[in-house]
Amino acid sequence: KVIMLAQNPAIFPGTIRDNLLIGLKFSEKPLVSDEKLKEVLERVYLKKNLEEGIGNLSGGEKQRLALGRVMLMDPEVFLLDEPSSALDEATEELVIERMVQHVKENNKTLVMITHTKKIAQKYGDYLIEIKKGRVSPTKEQGNE
Repeated sequence: KVIMLAQNPAIFPGTIRDNLLIGLKFSEKPLVSDEKLKEVLERVYLKKNLEEGIGNLSGGEKQRLALGRVMLMDPEVFLLDEPSSALDEATEELVIERMVQHVKENNKTLVMITHTKKIAQKYGDYLIEIKKGRVSPTKEQGNE
């Protein structure tokens, strides 16, 4: 019911398809069609062939691939640790916007750690800031 995606996600040997499907295999969930795999790649702005090997992927492409993998697993709660840290600002905006859209459309919960205040303020309903080891009061944003 809860899936965590680390800042430096595990990427497995094989193809793009193998990496998208491995989460479903590990959790013993039904595998999905290639069409569904292509849809999730589009959602995370990763223009790659399913048969392509993972050897030439950049850090940002690996993050997006892993984000697609957790989206396919369809948890109730997504815990994301810096899911866009390896992305440029424009791509980060696009990917996080799509992730938030996915969460809202499917009535899921998203808890995300980010150092990008702009992203947190734009997409967060509730913000918790940690400074110098101390937690500041929760700030309600009202983005619903």
